Amino acid sequence: MENSQVNTLSNDQNSSFDQASMQYHSSQYFRTMSDLYMKSIKKGAKYIEDFYDELKKMSVIDSKALLYTYNIMMGRSWENVNFDDDDYKNILVKELQTWEYPIVKFNEILDAKAMFVVPDSYLDWFRDDLRSSIFIMNLIHGIFEYAAFKGRDELLNAITNYLPYNIAFFNSSTNNKFGYFDPIQVYDRPMTTNLLSIKSTYLKGRTKDKELRWLDPSNHNQIEWAYDYLNDKDGPIILQGIFFPENIEDKHDLILAHLDSLSNIESPEIGTKENKGFSLRSYTLYKMKKAWDGRKNHESKVQANNGNIKIYKKNQSKLKELVKYNKVATNKLVNKFIEDAYENYTANCLEGAQELDQHTSNEDNNVKGKDKTSGSTSSADPTQTEPTSAINQSKRRIPLKSRATPTARVTNQSDRLHSESLKYKEKSRD
Repeated sequence: MENSQVNTLSNDQNSSFDQASMQYHSSQYFRTMSDLYMKSIKKGAKYIEDFYDELKKMSVIDSKALLYTYNIMMGRSWENVNFDDDDYKNILVKELQTWEYPIVKFNEILDAKAMFVVPDSYLDWFRDDLRSSIFIMNLIHGIFEYAAFKGRDELLNAITNYLPYNIAFFNSSTNNKFGYFDPIQVYDRPMTTNLLSIKSTYLKGRTKDKELRWLDPSNHNQIEWAYDYLNDKDGPIILQGIFFPENIEDKHDLILAHLDSLSNIESPEIGTKENKGFSLRSYTLYKMKKAWDGRKNHESKVQANNGNIKIYKKNQSKLKELVKYNKVATNKLVNKFIEDAYENYTANCLEGAQELDQHTSNEDNNVKGKDKTSGSTSSADPTQTEPTSAINQSKRRIPLKSRATPTARVTNQSDRLHSESLKYKEKSRD
């Protein structure tokens, strides 16, 4: 170094530093140590800075899980609420910055999450399935007794936020024996064994699709009726006062979850007076379908009396084609068919009556003519039987003949529709 002074030790081993030399060397030593310490601090700060930068790159699901775990560790589980996506990471970083050794605390959070939090993959089977989520929540409905969830999204968020971080309570409160005929035991980690057993028992034993075919999710009137039926006559429906459906799809899933919650174990005490041996679920479905069929038949009669006629689904496309071809409104076309069919009917009745009268008159004339020619010999053979009419008096109706009435552009379609309706009426009268 330029203008620097180099001090060398004397060869005399008995020589000693003077006071100035001692102070100089001491100051140099502390300066060197200070430089090394500052370098380590800067290096550590850079390391911590990199650590926080990495935290901010975490996914929303991971940062949410770590923040919720941290709150539970600190006894603040009530703070586990929904935030905006970025807020989970920002709040977690802010909490770690309050610790002297944030990396050590972060590792503690990771260990706690691995030990006490259900892995995200175990929730996939009900995460976006409202029917299954309602069933799971109903198993621990007491926990949510004072909560209220409006619509699908709120309930799904509630159960997926609660269950992973409270699995110990869930396991101690419920199991896979909830009234199903064949409970299934699955063995896994102690934390998840019960949840997997419930999953298998539920999915294998819940209400089968073939038992629900009569319940049409696209028929809003039917879904509303089924919801009211279960809630009022067979109810209350599960999660009553906790889950509030927002639309017809929510109600449909709630109906299915309610049926799933009923036992499928047959009992000699359940059923009608004449037919016992139903399970609670099958008997509920039996009563529901019977009540719906009765309501449907009653409504059909009322609608027919009010002039409302149901066009069967298989005939709707045909009717649209006829409307398009004849360039008339649907109601005018249907009424024209009715008028033509009735005109044919009355004309045939009149023609049949005239033919019958003419036939009867001819028969009477024939009888009278024979009486005149054989009057003198009529008493010669008392055993001779008197001639009778060729027409059986018990079958005096003449079969109606088909007589088409020409009408503009609808004549052929009218006859065909009339013929098809008569054939259908013969096959099914409902």
